[in-house]
Amino acid sequence: MKETQLPYCDLFFKETHAILVMHEGSAVTLETAKEITSYLEEYYKGDNFIFITHRKFPHDIDLNVYKGRILKNMIGFAIVSENPDEVKRAMQEQPLWNEAFTFFKDLDEAENWARSFFD
Repeated sequence: MKETQLPYCDLFFKETHAILVMHEGSAVTLETAKEITSYLEEYYKGDNFIFITHRKFPHDIDLNVYKGRILKNMIGFAIVSENPDEVKRAMQEQPLWNEAFTFFKDLDEAENWARSFFD
């Protein structure tokens, strides 16, 4: 596993999936999404992967990031949170994503789901 720490988030790269943990009070903007995407592109180099956002802390999200450059090899997206407000936000995000999209309350479940794409 590789870990990258940025001023606004931590990224964890595993064989089949990446995990994003935004820092409290930070925001997913077009600029930060572009930077995160560049790290994903560099690590996975065209290999398929699942993207998991583990929403431990409240943070803003510019929904326009879904209109940006989405990597073709990102074949699934999962949101992990125990916060009921995140379920509501996920409902707004889901129609903006064309691939597999799901919500979990537990990170282990999300990671098992991600690995199931590669079994």
